[in-house]
Amino acid sequence: MLIKIANQARNYAWGSRTLISDYFGVPATNEPMAEIWFGTHPGSPSFLSENPNETLAQHLAGRELPFLLKILAADQPLSIQAHPNSAQAKAGFEKENHLGLPISAPNRNYKDDRHKPEVIVALSDFEALCGFKPITQIDNLLEDMQTHTGVSEGLRSLAADWRDILKQPEGLQKLFSDISNRRGNFDGVAAELTTMADFDARFALAERLNLIYPGDPGVLVAMLMNHVYLEPGQALFLPAGNVHAYLSGLGVELMAASDNVLRGGLTTKHIDVAELEKVLDFTPGEIPLVQTKELTAGLFEYPCDTDDFLLYRAEPSGERLMADLNLPGEAIILCTAGEIAISTSLEERLVLRRSEAAYLSSDAKFFTISGSGTAFLATAKA
Repeated sequence: MLIKIANQARNYAWGSRTLISDYFGVPATNEPMAEIWFGTHPGSPSFLSENPNETLAQHLAGRELPFLLKILAADQPLSIQAHPNSAQAKAGFEKENHLGLPISAPNRNYKDDRHKPEVIVALSDFEALCGFKPITQIDNLLEDMQTHTGVSEGLRSLAADWRDILKQPEGLQKLFSDISNRRGNFDGVAAELTTMADFDARFALAERLNLIYPGDPGVLVAMLMNHVYLEPGQALFLPAGNVHAYLSGLGVELMAASDNVLRGGLTTKHIDVAELEKVLDFTPGEIPLVQTKELTAGLFEYPCDTDDFLLYRAEPSGERLMADLNLPGEAIILCTAGEIAISTSLEERLVLRRSEAAYLSSDAKFFTISGSGTAFLATAKA
């Protein structure tokens, strides 16, 4: 089965009014266009292009795909967040069910019992926060806050206390907890951090975030995280427990089909620091850039350490044809540039232009991609 699918943009406040419309050449909605979902997730199920009254899930007799593909466009920061692993998701979901919390409750942490590993591939220049900086860098940051001549004695004292906390066993977790639980009593600290931007470029991020979320402890938490800039085509893989926040840019995002998000700051949505701490990995590490593999001319894989999905980027040209590609499972193909044609072993053929997507069933064992453009292919693992 090869069938074209579509969906409407979701208008979250952090979305962009221009990135999706300008890049894909689609009409703007006069509202922020944050995400477009391609899949069967009930939060925003795709529908058949030729029959908008029928969702893809209905067409598949109610069966859900194990992955969700998205276009994501951010003009403002998303929340500081992380996702649970499978065991944590199952336990949290059962606990909140037992407490009688409706799935739609604003203070609900777990919307389902699944984990949510994800990968983001930049289509434009893309800015993100991802994982914690090395301890030495965090300590240097706090030391500069402690010794800076332009800050108050109160901030000097706090920075000294935070440095002492950082030196303790599990110091990074304790530091994160101390800062994050100062919500409602952080205005002065955040305001002072912004004044340091005039003397130290590292504090420019604090100044920028405090303009959007004044007095939010996430203003400082963000400075404990790796600040990442992706060029088009580069990708980050975010496993369970990885603290992250997208700041700006346009990308293609693929994840397990879950809606479990635990937030810790930079948002007006529900924040549960204690629950977030339970799932966070506080091990400082390298930025998890995905090392792209070129499988053949014009076909690239984004290897991710998950059993939920595979992600490829195909770039056929008039001189190049992706012939007889084996499909390990059902797939969604999204055209992000130019025009491509998909042909299957079942003698089906479909043309996709930029912003258009198609569902491809696993009974089409082989398929080809031709034309001239760029497409992302998300598929379930065998």
